[in-house]
Amino acid sequence: MKTYYKLFIPIALLSTSTMQAQRHNREYTPSPVKGKAWNAPGNINPFIPGYFADPTIRKFGDTYYIYATTDGTGNGYGPAQVWASKDFVNWKNFVMNWPTTEVVWAPDVVKQPNGKYRYYYCEPCNINIGESDSPIGPWKNILGKEDAVMVPDRYVHNVITLDPMLFEDDDKSQYLYFTTWGIYKGFGCGVAKLKDGDFDISALSDNIKHDARRWNENSPFPIAADEFFSEKRLIPNTELKDIFEAPFIFKRGGLYYFTYSSGSCHTDTYRVQYAVSKTGPMGPFEYKGEILTTNEDETVHGPGHHSVLEKDGRYYIVYHRHNNPKSIHGFNRQVCIDEMIFDKEGNILAVTPTHDAIGVELGKSSKANNLAFGTKVTCSSFYDEWFKPEYAVDDNNATLWKARHTNWDGRRGERNEEWIQLDLGKVQKFNEIWTQFEYATFFYQYKLETSVDGQSWQLYADRTSNTMQGSPMIDQKVVKARFVKLTITDTQKNGHMPAVWNIKVWKKAPELPEMNVESYDGYPGMHKQDVTAESRSGRGSRIFISADMIARDATQPFDMEKYVARDMSRLRNVSPNARRRAEGAQHDNGQEGHQSESITFSANKPLRVRVKDGKWGIFFNGTQTLTSDRSLPEVFRYNSPYTISAWVLSTKVGPVSTVASLSSSRADLATTEFRLGTDPNTGLINHNGSFESSGAPKEIKEGEGKWQFWVITYDGWMERVYCNGRLVKEKNNFIMIRPEGKVTIGADGTGTNNFMGYINSLSISPNSMSEEDIMRVYERTNKFDRQSLGDDDFEEIDPDSKFVMPDDMSPSFEKTEEFTMSATSALFNDAPLSNGGEIYKDVKGDFVVMATIDDMEGLAARSVTGFNEGGILIRDGETFYQLGAFPLYNCGNMLTSLSKRGRPQFPNYKGYDFDPIIQFERKGDKLFARTSKDGKVWANMPGSPLQLHSESIGIGAYQTTYTEKSSWVKLKEYRIYEKRTEPAPTSKTKKSKAGKGSR
Repeated sequence: MKTYYKLFIPIALLSTSTMQAQRHNREYTPSPVKGKAWNAPGNINPFIPGYFADPTIRKFGDTYYIYATTDGTGNGYGPAQVWASKDFVNWKNFVMNWPTTEVVWAPDVVKQPNGKYRYYYCEPCNINIGESDSPIGPWKNILGKEDAVMVPDRYVHNVITLDPMLFEDDDKSQYLYFTTWGIYKGFGCGVAKLKDGDFDISALSDNIKHDARRWNENSPFPIAADEFFSEKRLIPNTELKDIFEAPFIFKRGGLYYFTYSSGSCHTDTYRVQYAVSKTGPMGPFEYKGEILTTNEDETVHGPGHHSVLEKDGRYYIVYHRHNNPKSIHGFNRQVCIDEMIFDKEGNILAVTPTHDAIGVELGKSSKANNLAFGTKVTCSSFYDEWFKPEYAVDDNNATLWKARHTNWDGRRGERNEEWIQLDLGKVQKFNEIWTQFEYATFFYQYKLETSVDGQSWQLYADRTSNTMQGSPMIDQKVVKARFVKLTITDTQKNGHMPAVWNIKVWKKAPELPEMNVESYDGYPGMHKQDVTAESRSGRGSRIFISADMIARDATQPFDMEKYVARDMSRLRNVSPNARRRAEGAQHDNGQEGHQSESITFSANKPLRVRVKDGKWGIFFNGTQTLTSDRSLPEVFRYNSPYTISAWVLSTKVGPVSTVASLSSSRADLATTEFRLGTDPNTGLINHNGSFESSGAPKEIKEGEGKWQFWVITYDGWMERVYCNGRLVKEKNNFIMIRPEGKVTIGADGTGTNNFMGYINSLSISPNSMSEEDIMRVYERTNKFDRQSLGDDDFEEIDPDSKFVMPDDMSPSFEKTEEFTMSATSALFNDAPLSNGGEIYKDVKGDFVVMATIDDMEGLAARSVTGFNEGGILIRDGETFYQLGAFPLYNCGNMLTSLSKRGRPQFPNYKGYDFDPIIQFERKGDKLFARTSKDGKVWANMPGSPLQLHSESIGIGAYQTTYTEKSSWVKLKEYRIYEKRTEPAPTSKTKKSKAGKGSR
C-alpha cells in the first residue's frame, strides 16, 4: 500500500493496487439519510469514543466486548485492546498483554467448549491464535513462541490470509474464515474446518509446531494448521460477488448467512454484501445483494467490516465507518450499530445507517445523569468549526474538541498548555469526572481544577506526570463547585493535539466493568513519551542552509563540499548583520566550525555555488547530494508539526525530483520528502503513503526555470503547501516520522530521485507556520538583485547522463534480430535464472550492454497484465540488477536491485511512455543504468550508479510477471560491448561499428 515494490507475497497486491481499489466497484446504491444529524447532542453512533475499526462484538456472561483494530494511528498500529460494557452505553478500554506487535488487525475472540477463550488476530498476511481463561487475557500464543504463525498466507490456494472470523455451528463444529483482496479472478474467501475436540498443541511434534511464517504453498513444510483443521475450501468470488475482505457468518432459520465487505476501505465504495447457503457453512453460497452502504449525504461514509449481534431475537450489525470530518487516508474509523431486519423469506433488508441508532434498544437503559451534558464551555483555543469546545460536552462520540496547536507548536519551542472550562450553571456536588481523550490507547498528561466562582481554583486531580493510557480516565473526589477546568499539559505521542471526545461529571457514576488485566507494559513505548519535554523544546533542532551565507562576499563562482548548518532559532532576535557574521564565521565557505548545536552536510561530489537569475544558488546536477552527519533531531518524531521552506529553481523537472528528505526510513509514513516533480500523486510531498502524499504537477511544471518560494507546513492535523505565498494544497493528514539515517538534500532518503536545479535557501523546523508569517518571509526575501558573475555559459547538466561509446570497445555478443522472452512463474525473485532470466556472457572489466524493448504484451492497448516486466539482467555474485520496462502504476522504466538484503526498486515514472532503449555501463566498480528515446540522448536512471562487488559480471536478459500468468516481452538490438584486444580500427571502421546507441 505504501510502495511500488513488487514482491510476490500478499503485500504486493496491497501495495501496487491502491489506485485500482479506488476505482473498483464504484457503483452501489446509497443508503437514505434518516434520523438526527451526525453532530446532534446525545447521538448513540459511534458508540465507542475513539478511532477503532474491524469490530467484532461478543457477549460473555453479563458483559459486552468489542475487539477491534486500533485506528487513527497512521496505518492501524496500536496495542491489543478491548472495550467492555455492562449496559452497552458506558464502555471502558483495556489494553491486553498479547500480541506485542504493533499490527493487531481484525481480532476475534470465541469461547471454547472447554471454557477457555481463543483469540484470533492477523497481521499481513498471517493469522495467530492465542488462548486464555478470560475474555481479556492474559493471552498466550498456542504455539508457544510469542509471534508464531498458525495460519500462513495462501493456506487456502488463491486466498490472501487476513481478517479471521470463527463461526460455531449448532453441532459445535467450528469454521475459520479469512480473506482480503478476494476480487481477483480465481480468488475468494478461505474457510477451514477445525477438528472436533480439544486441540492439544503439546502433542504435536517439534517440526510441526514451529513458526509457519515462511510456509509457501509451492514448497510446503509441515505446519500446525494441518493438524488443527480437518478440511479447507476456497469459496470463490463467483459465489461471493465483489468480495474484498471481512467475512462474518451467522445462522438464522436454517440458513447460513455469509456477510462481507466490498469496495475500497478508504473510500465511499466500502460496503457490506451477503450471500446465503442452505447446504452448510462451507457453501456453496448464493449471492443476495447489498445491505449497508454509504448514505446519500456521506455523513455515514464507507460503512463495513462488521459483525452481527443477536439479542432476544433481534439482530444488530456492528460496523465501522469513516470519521467526520473524514481523514484523508480513511484510517480514522469509528464503531457504530444499527438494526438488521429480515423479511418473511429470510432476506436481509437494506440497513439504513443512522447517527442515533434508530431501532437499537441496547443502549437506552442508562439512568445516570451527566452534569456536564450541554453546559456552557470556554477554551484556550479550538482548531476550527469541526472541533468546537461545545463538542466536549455533547455526549456524542462523533464530535470532539481539538485545540488549535499541539503542546509544543510554538515559535520558540516553548510548552503550550491548552484548557477547556465547563460552567455547570450552579454550584453542585459531584464525586467523579470522566475524560475521554481522543486516543484511548495513548496517555495524556493533565490536571483538573474546580471553582465555585470561576476565579479561585482548587486542584481536583493532578495527572501532569501521568503515564497510564485509558478511556475514560477516571478521577474521583467529592467536591461542591460550579466550574470544572481541564488543562492538558502534554501528550504521549509527539504531534498529538490536546483533544477530548467527552467530559462527564457525575454525582453517581454508571457502573463500568472492573477487570484484572495483565497489561503488557513492555509494548513498544507503552508508558513512555515519544520525545521528552527537554527534546521537544526545539533547541538546536532547526536546519538552515543559505547560499547567501555560504557565498558571503564571494566575487566568483566556487565549489563546496561541506556545509555546517547551525540552528538559527537562537539568533532570532539578533540583527541581520550579526546573524550573517555568526553564520559566516561558522561556515567559512563550507569549512566545519566548532559549534555544539550544528549539523554537518557533506557533498558526494563538489557542488557549484553561483549566481543564477539574481540569486546565489547551490547547483545540483541530478547526481549530487548533501547528506547530514546525523539523523534529524528527535523533536521531529512521529506526527510532529514541521515546516520546510525553500527558495528553489528547477532546471529540469522530473516525475519525483526530490529537493529534501528528512529520513532514510522507508517504512509507512515514516518520512517527509519535499519534491518538485510532475507525478500527480507524489510529486510534491512524499510520506511513503498512497493517500498521505500529494502532487501539484501544474504549478511545478509552470515554475520550471524560475525562482519560487515553496513552503510546506504541518500543524499535526492540516498539511498546507504554499508557492510564493499562495496556498496550493491543503489536507488533513497523519504521519509517523522516524528520524533514522540521514537528512538528504538533493535526493530522496535512498540517494535517488535526484533534484536538478538551484537552492538559494532551505529551512527545516519542527513548528508550523501561519499564512501571515509565510507571506512576511516571502516579501522579505523576494529579491533578485545579484549580478551575474560572468559564467552564464555554465553547463546545467548531469555529466553521468552523457554517454559516448569508448573508442576501444566493440561488440562481443549480439542478438540484433527481435527475440521474445516469456515466462510463467511467480518465483523470479527466488531464483531469477530458473524463472525468466538468462545469462549470455560473463565479462571481466568495463563493458556496455544495450537493448531495445520492441514490444510487450498489452503495450499497444496500454493494458499490460500480470506485472509484466522485461529487459537487461546483470548478475553480480548473488545480487541481480534488472533494467527494463514496467509500465503498470505509472512506473515506466524500472531499475531493481535484487539480493538477500532486500529488493529496492527505482522507477522513472514514465508509465507507458517509457524509454525503449536501455543500457548498463560498467566503469570500474560503478554500474550506470541509463535509458533513451533515440539512442543519442540518455537519462541516468534513479538509483544509478550502483556499486559492483565482483570481478566477473554476468550479462543477460529477463522477463517475468511475478505471477503464474503467461506474458512476454520482445527485445532487439541486444549487444554487449567490451574492450578490444586487437589494434584500434580506422576511423571509417570505427564509425560503422558504433552503430545505433553509440552516443
